[in-house]
Amino acid sequence: MTSASSISRAARLWTWLLGGSIFLSVVAVSLLKGRLGQPGPDGDDVMRLVQIRDLLAGQGWFDLHQYRLGPDGGTLMHWSRIPDLPVVMLTGLFDLFLPQDTALAWAISVCPPLSMLFVLGGLVLAARNLDGGRLLVFTFIVALPVLFAHFRFLSGALDHHNLQLGFLAIAVGASLDRLAAPKNMVLSAVMLALSVAVGIELYPFVAVICGFHALDWAARGAEVRRGTIAFGVTLAGTAAACFFATVPPALWGRVYCDSFSIISFLALAIGGGGLALAAAFLSGRSMRIRLAGLAGIGLACGVVFIFQGPQCLANPIDVLAPDVREIWFNSITEARPMFAQDGGRWPFIAYAMGTSVVALGVSIYGIIRRRDIRTWSLFALLLTMALVLMLYQVRFYAFGSLLAIVPCALWVSDVHARGREEGGNRIAYLLPLVLANPALWALPPTLIAPLPQDTPSEELACISDTALTALSSVPPGMILSDANIGSYLLNETPHSVMSANYHRDTAGIGASLEAFGLPPAEVPALLVENQVDYVLLCPGAPENKTFTALRPDGFLARLAGGDVPGWLRPVEPMPQDETSGRLYKVVPAS
Repeated sequence: MTSASSISRAARLWTWLLGGSIFLSVVAVSLLKGRLGQPGPDGDDVMRLVQIRDLLAGQGWFDLHQYRLGPDGGTLMHWSRIPDLPVVMLTGLFDLFLPQDTALAWAISVCPPLSMLFVLGGLVLAARNLDGGRLLVFTFIVALPVLFAHFRFLSGALDHHNLQLGFLAIAVGASLDRLAAPKNMVLSAVMLALSVAVGIELYPFVAVICGFHALDWAARGAEVRRGTIAFGVTLAGTAAACFFATVPPALWGRVYCDSFSIISFLALAIGGGGLALAAAFLSGRSMRIRLAGLAGIGLACGVVFIFQGPQCLANPIDVLAPDVREIWFNSITEARPMFAQDGGRWPFIAYAMGTSVVALGVSIYGIIRRRDIRTWSLFALLLTMALVLMLYQVRFYAFGSLLAIVPCALWVSDVHARGREEGGNRIAYLLPLVLANPALWALPPTLIAPLPQDTPSEELACISDTALTALSSVPPGMILSDANIGSYLLNETPHSVMSANYHRDTAGIGASLEAFGLPPAEVPALLVENQVDYVLLCPGAPENKTFTALRPDGFLARLAGGDVPGWLRPVEPMPQDETSGRLYKVVPAS
C-alpha cells in the first residue's frame, strides 16, 4: 500500500484534473440534454421517481407496494429503499428554501452525478493500495473514456445501478490492500453488504469477493487474521443492520429470491460470522485445517439455501408463464443476452466487451508470470464473472467496463515504466492505452456496419401533450396499455396501470397479454374482471407488431389496424398524428 504522502504533487494534480473532467462531463451532458429536473429516459428511472414521490407523500418506509400497478390492489415491488434515501435527504435539504416539487427536481438532478464520486473514490483507493502516483494517473487516463458522460450518472438517472457501481468500485479498491488492513477490510465488507441490500445484480460479484477474502485467509492464515476477522464481523453486522432497517417485520420470515430477504441475510450472516470465527481460532493451524473450516462454512450456507430457499437455486425465468416469458420478458432489451441484440449489434458488442476481454487477458497473463498473484487473481475472477453475466444479460457490461479499468491501468503503467528504462521504447505504453479504450473497439465494426440512426422514443411519443390532455379529462381509473409506458403513466397521471416492466406484476402482465390476444368479443369480460376503465393504444408500440404477427385476429392487432370495437368509446381530443397515444373508455355492456 502506498501512503498519500508518497504520491507526488504532479500525480495528484493530474488525478484531480482527470477526475474532475469525468465528473464535470456528466454535469455538462446533463445540462446539454436538458436532463435537469427530469427523470432519465429509462423506465426504471421513472418508476424510482414514482416510488420516491409516494414516500414523500406519506407512504411508509417499509411499505414497498406500488398500489397503482397491477390488479387486485397493487404490486409489492422488489426494490430497496436504500437508493431512495439520498434523494429524499437532498429533497429535505433543498426544501428548506424551495417548494417541495422544486426541491425534488433539484435532488434528482444532483444526486446521480454525485454518485460518480463513489466510483472515482474507489479508483483512487485501488491505485493507492497497489502502487501509487504513476498508477493513479494512468488509472484515471484509462477511466476517462470508460466513464466520460456515463449514462448511469447523468441527472435523473435514478435507477440503483449508479450506486451499485460506486459500491463495487470501493469494495474492490479496498480489497486490493495486500496487507488486508482491518480498516480496508471493514470498508470492503460495508460496501458488499450494502450492494446485496440494494439489488441482486451484484450478488455474483459479492460472492466472488467474499470467496476471494476467504481463500486469501486460507492461504496466508495468521498474516491476515485481524483483517479477516474485521471483514467477517462487519459483513454480518452490516447485513443485519440493512435487513432490520429495510425489511418490514411482517416479512422477516419470507424468502424472496429477487430482493434482500431472510435468505440473503442468513447467507451473509453465516458466511461473515463463520469466517470471523474461523479466522479467530484457526489462523495458526495448517492450511488444510483452514480449508476444512471454510468447507464447513460453505456447507452451512448450502444447508440454509436447500432448506430455507431452494427456489432461489432455480432459474427465475422458469416461473413465468410461457406467453409472459416469450412476449414480454424477451422484449426487454437490458435482459437480453449479449449476442441477441437488435440492429447495430456488432459495434455495441465490441464496445461493451472489448475492454473487459483485454483486462481479463492481462489478468491471466499476470497470474502466469506469477507477479502479484493476489491482485491478478481477484481481477481474473471478477472479469470472468462479468463476461459470463454479459452473455446472459447485456446490463452487466457496465460492471465489466468498470472492473477492467484498474487491470488495464496496471498494464499501461508497467509498459510505461519499462519504456523509461535504458533501451526501452518510450511510446510503447500508447498501445495498451489504445486497447483499453472501449470506443476504439467499436470503431472497426462501425465502419463495416454503421450504427442505426436514433429514433424517437416510442414511450415518450405515445404520451404526447394530446394524450395527456385526454388522460387528464377523465376520472382516475385502470388503464390497459403497452407495458413499456406503464411507469410513465404512473408518473405523469393519477391513473393506475395494468402492466409495467416489473416481473412481480405477473398477474397484470399476463392479463394484459391475454386481453391483447383474445378476439375482441371476448375481451370485455376480462376487462370487467380486472376493473379496467380505459385502453390506451400506442401506435408505435412493439407489442402491436408482435400481436399482429402472433394473433392477427386478436383485439390489439384489430385495434392497431383501426378496427375499434363497439364497447370502446374514443376520449377526446384524439390526436391527429400517427404516434400519439389514443385513449378509449371501456363502455359497460347494457
